[in-house]
Amino acid sequence: MTDQPVNGVSPQAGTGARRTKPAFVSLKNRLHLPGVGELLAPCTRHLTPSQYKRMISAWAAMERYHVFGMLVYGQVIGFIAIEEKNKGFGRVLAIGVLPQQQMRGLGRRLLVEAFCSLGLEELTADAPGEVAGFYERLHFEVGDPRETAPGIPVYPCVLRRSVLFGAYQHEYSSGAVLYCVRGGERLYVLVTELSGNTGLPKGHVEAGETQEMTALREIFEETGVEATIVPGFGGEIVYPQGRYVFKHFTYFLATFTPEQEPRSGTDVVTHLLPFDQALRKLSFADVRTILREAEQFLNTLSLEHS
Repeated sequence: MTDQPVNGVSPQAGTGARRTKPAFVSLKNRLHLPGVGELLAPCTRHLTPSQYKRMISAWAAMERYHVFGMLVYGQVIGFIAIEEKNKGFGRVLAIGVLPQQQMRGLGRRLLVEAFCSLGLEELTADAPGEVAGFYERLHFEVGDPRETAPGIPVYPCVLRRSVLFGAYQHEYSSGAVLYCVRGGERLYVLVTELSGNTGLPKGHVEAGETQEMTALREIFEETGVEATIVPGFGGEIVYPQGRYVFKHFTYFLATFTPEQEPRSGTDVVTHLLPFDQALRKLSFADVRTILREAEQFLNTLSLEHS
């Protein structure tokens, strides 16, 4: 998921402290952060200052450009820029990791997390010979080279969703955007876990369960509410966990009667909030997108039945 908080000890914690795991974040509106200029320098030396400025402005303003980075203590230590001219089909514009942070798998993580965050079906890249092996190790198909300049071969590389997902193990969880209507106001149920992250009710799909069954069971276990699935809505978030595991989170839409009162438990604290407050309280950008889509879906249903 994007915009994950950085967990771990402070830089001053001393020798032997646990190394902080870099957070994968969107840099769309944060291209001014420390480290971005240094990472871009090797692939933008041919640009004049005005061309560089226009490129950065385009990346920040135009929807087809996506920029992600690895962030530690406010420092960008790796980044990837992708152009998505057609939905689901991206092209790598630039990718880089600071020299002192290389050999830690950050390039692989950038590519895989960006692929999942954008929900891509296909990602392409043009790679010089010394980089083609990097893409090949990440399950890109590397084609025959072509020359972009005299004596400089470039290899076309393509990564397809079916190939990437086939190389990983998969774990599945299910949950729901849970709401009720009280006094004419739509209220959403969020849960804050022991980690401090706030999200939607969810949990692992157990043997013999459908995803809908899991969502309703987890809603009851986490909030004490008996809910009903609202048909016609669904959203999925996929992100890598560990080196070769994909976590799949499927979210339905569920409602409950206003007489019921969501309760907190030993593992979660529940919140009942209107849309704007719920959106601000959620910890992860991907989950905020699911909530926005659910709100839009319900607004459309209301118009159809008015």
